[in-house]
Amino acid sequence: MRSVVLAIILVGSFWNIGYDGSHNCIREWWNIDAFIGNYSITASFEYEKETPAANLFLTVFDLNRNIVYNLSSYNDEINVFKRGKYEVNLSYRDSWMRGAYPYYRVHFENKGIIIDMNIRAIGPPVFVAGDILPIGMGYCKYLFIPKCKVNGEIFINNETEKFEGIGYFEHVWGNWSYNKPLKKEGKVIGAYIKLIRKWLNNTEISFDKICISSDNPFGYDWCWAVFENGYTMFYGAIPFWLDIPFGIIYFYDGKNIVEEFVDYEYLNGTIYENAYIPTKIRVVGKNISFIMEMRNKPHIYKDNLSSFYWKKLILYECPGDIYGFYKGEEIKGKCEIEIERQTSIFGYILLKIEWNNGLEITIIFPKLEIRFHIPTFII
Repeated sequence: MRSVVLAIILVGSFWNIGYDGSHNCIREWWNIDAFIGNYSITASFEYEKETPAANLFLTVFDLNRNIVYNLSSYNDEINVFKRGKYEVNLSYRDSWMRGAYPYYRVHFENKGIIIDMNIRAIGPPVFVAGDILPIGMGYCKYLFIPKCKVNGEIFINNETEKFEGIGYFEHVWGNWSYNKPLKKEGKVIGAYIKLIRKWLNNTEISFDKICISSDNPFGYDWCWAVFENGYTMFYGAIPFWLDIPFGIIYFYDGKNIVEEFVDYEYLNGTIYENAYIPTKIRVVGKNISFIMEMRNKPHIYKDNLSSFYWKKLILYECPGDIYGFYKGEEIKGKCEIEIERQTSIFGYILLKIEWNNGLEITIIFPKLEIRFHIPTFII
């Protein structure tokens, strides 16, 4: 098990005027997630200079009818997306977002669906990993606000509905490449050393199993959760070729944010275009243990990469349920789960050896899966 509380971040934290505005970097996005009535909304205004291109990710999930409305626009000319330097002042065709911490307004309009939303941050801003978060040999600044109050109107299915709900906001910017993830962008070695040292100082290493797979640190597991008691949670994990669970949570109880490294286990999943997508995940830490599970029809985004070795970037997102315990208190709620995977020319490969009254061995190659058990008395 890997888990220990790292820090308590007090509400009323810092804010810098530069956190809202646009930066001179390779990639940047402003993201909103919200649960409003029977709907879950996830959206991002994004640009990237590698292609270059602009993207508006916009998905509405009807939680009652299990319907996904994909309202996104991908691979547009980068100048379609207008952005301000010192505040959130974004426009993307008929959609826009404006404001400055802690108040924002957003308007989405596409394919006959219109969303107007007011956002008020009530949780403190947090930088994941405290400062720079390395990605391959690049890096980003990953800033999020774990809890916001939202209200507004949604026009959908020829009807207008007023709503109130809970939301999440993040702003990410930095220099990294999906086509050439090992291309060095800035001083990232020091960031890796700092992050690994922090993890090792708060981790108990276990060797109850050995697992090697094509999962790589250029993807991630992500979740934002809203619990019935009002708590919210950010969860992030970076997969590795060697199974070393590297997960972190930020748990907000309305007063403090607790940062904690956690262990995780994939309980169920699916193979999608040569990528393993976990759909049910168990997470265990010192203060928390929970299971999050996708429950709805997913939305899937795919991008073909220009690299010879790296083939596709897959983004698999879906609302779901979360349930478990925090400091001995039973908790449950709703969550938004997002899995990103970067696939190579070899597809999905896995070799797992674990002890379970003998050796359990699992081997997975594209179009081939082998599982067998060697009893204790033979060994």
